[in-house]
Amino acid sequence: MEANFPIVVVAGIVTLLAVLACYALFVYSANSKREKRRLQINTLKSRARRIDETIACFPPNYLGTTLTRIIQHALIITYKELSELQPNQKKHKVHLQRANDDYLALSKQEDESKLDSLGSAGQIAGTRKNLNLLLKFFNQLSQNGALNHSKASKAELIIRNKLALLASDEFDIPAKNALADGKYQLAVHYFTQANTVLSKNNAGQVFNDNIRKHQEWIKSAREKAKVEQERIKAEKEAMEAELKNREDDGWKKKNVYD
Repeated sequence: MEANFPIVVVAGIVTLLAVLACYALFVYSANSKREKRRLQINTLKSRARRIDETIACFPPNYLGTTLTRIIQHALIITYKELSELQPNQKKHKVHLQRANDDYLALSKQEDESKLDSLGSAGQIAGTRKNLNLLLKFFNQLSQNGALNHSKASKAELIIRNKLALLASDEFDIPAKNALADGKYQLAVHYFTQANTVLSKNNAGQVFNDNIRKHQEWIKSAREKAKVEQERIKAEKEAMEAELKNREDDGWKKKNVYD
């Protein structure tokens, strides 16, 4: 009996250690799940806040029906997840209902991806920044599977088209200023640069109208440049003729005097 005593003690110690190990593993697992849940909630809240703040910064109706509807769909997914993770938080349900209502209202409207031009350098810079934030947002949603690839790709295409139009707008502003100042050749240069940007990004033929419009502006500016060159040439010739007449008159008077 006494010989078996150390074996019993060792067995007890091993059992205790096993229990403690299991308990430590359980605690670690529970803490890990809590931490994972906390991070997930913070990520979802941050995502919803960022997207709400970003879309509020765009000019009215700039995003268009199609893109706005996809954004609302992404918000529905986000607030639904938050409501499941924090069922006692009423604000998540309020936000979810609002996103649902906005989505349903947009679903009754015709699909359209507006491509509005902007006329101020400051507005272009701010809009580009926010479009890139949206692009990053949809890219992340697509990668983590929160939004199906088709919707995310459609949103990304619309955003890239808007970014291309912004790049064109940046050339249009100095072009129109040059026109106003009568610098028609300079206007042709900037309008041509704008058209190059549009042509490079016209895979879906979305910029056909914009390209035609720029071609008309280029043609008009060239015609004005030609008229201006002819006017300058005529004025120069008139001045040279007048100067020659004065010189001839001077010689005649000198000859008479002599």
